[in-house]
Amino acid sequence: MLEGGMHVRVLVVDDHPAFRRALTSALRLVGDIEIAGEAGGGVAACDQAEALEPDVVLMDLSMPDLSGIDAMKKIHESKPDLPVVILTAHADAGVEREAREAGASGFLAKGTGLQDLVITLH
Repeated sequence: MLEGGMHVRVLVVDDHPAFRRALTSALRLVGDIEIAGEAGGGVAACDQAEALEPDVVLMDLSMPDLSGIDAMKKIHESKPDLPVVILTAHADAGVEREAREAGASGFLAKGTGLQDLVITLH
């Protein structure tokens, strides 16, 4: 998403703290990725996207307070050019189509390898 090997500041959003910690730990090992922040739900994601100004949001779809789709729509109201990559356990064609129609710039299944995740974030 950013050209020329620049650092990418990522906001990681997932309601499962252990998964979120593992994901952020793995991403921190990548030299050109910086964790801008973390959020445990859609409402917090909207607040953090505004406050932290990340380069990209990596967001789960299923969250208890506000779905990833609804959070992405809300984020895009104030930041229409902020890329949102969906990382979900619900990776089927219908869900992917819905996410892309709502504005997702990328769509990955949980369990995707770190290399593919990093490529998508760039």
